[in-house]
Amino acid sequence: MSLFGIGAVGATGSDHETNAAASTASDGGDEPPDLTVEDVALSYGDDDPVVETDKLVVPAGEVTALVGPNGSGKSTLLKAMDAELNPDRGAVRFDGRRVDEYGTSELATRLGLLSQENTAPDSTTVRELVTYGRYPHRGFFEGLSETDEAAIDRAIGRVGIGHLADRNVGDLSGGQRQLAWLAMVFAQETDALLLDEPTTYLDLHHQLRVLDAARELNRERGVTVCVVLHDIGQAARFADNLIALEDGTPYEWGPPDEVITPDLLAEVFGVEAEVGFGSEGPTIVPRRAIDDD
Repeated sequence: MSLFGIGAVGATGSDHETNAAASTASDGGDEPPDLTVEDVALSYGDDDPVVETDKLVVPAGEVTALVGPNGSGKSTLLKAMDAELNPDRGAVRFDGRRVDEYGTSELATRLGLLSQENTAPDSTTVRELVTYGRYPHRGFFEGLSETDEAAIDRAIGRVGIGHLADRNVGDLSGGQRQLAWLAMVFAQETDALLLDEPTTYLDLHHQLRVLDAARELNRERGVTVCVVLHDIGQAARFADNLIALEDGTPYEWGPPDEVITPDLLAEVFGVEAEVGFGSEGPTIVPRRAIDDD
């Protein structure tokens, strides 16, 4: 859990100089880069690995959803992608470069993360919160530029919370608060976004608002999105690709039509279900929970 949800909210020294030279999707630079996970083992301290995988790719310019039961390593894998967790072996690469080789603020101008839990003082206004998304692009003592203000306005508009801009975060509903956090990470205007369970505890209306905003950003700006979702049916409709994890190991990955099968639902999720296929992707009709052996 991090204050304001950004690993680094200030750019100083050589980090800031590097930021000025960095090419991002919002600058109209090169095609957005892949995120690749290569021969990685991830653990916490001296514990056994939580995640082990030979190779995974989050394709550039697409939406990829990490799915799997509780404890399967989804959030752990996302932390490694953002350099919050260093691998015991192997490497995570972004734009061909190991993520742990980036300066903290430099990485935050290229890769945005919305964590599961975020904190901000209740008296912070929505616009003030969204402003923190611009910190990686600024020197420590620099004020907001016209570019920053425009990015903040775009982010607030994209998630449809202009009417809440002057409200205090502490006065918002859970769904409204999550949209404000999403606007903050949108304001970073990065090449890629990592979203860790952004729809958890939200009602259906706000779940769709969050996912639609992320999908729209992907479609309009080509931003690479990797999102952890619990609802595999929702993931199938929202994502271009799925990575299904079982006990920290990828069981299958690829387009939803290829990944979602009755066998996967039984073996990974412990659910007997029927799978249908239509113009909007696979649909899942759960029948019963399969008893544990």
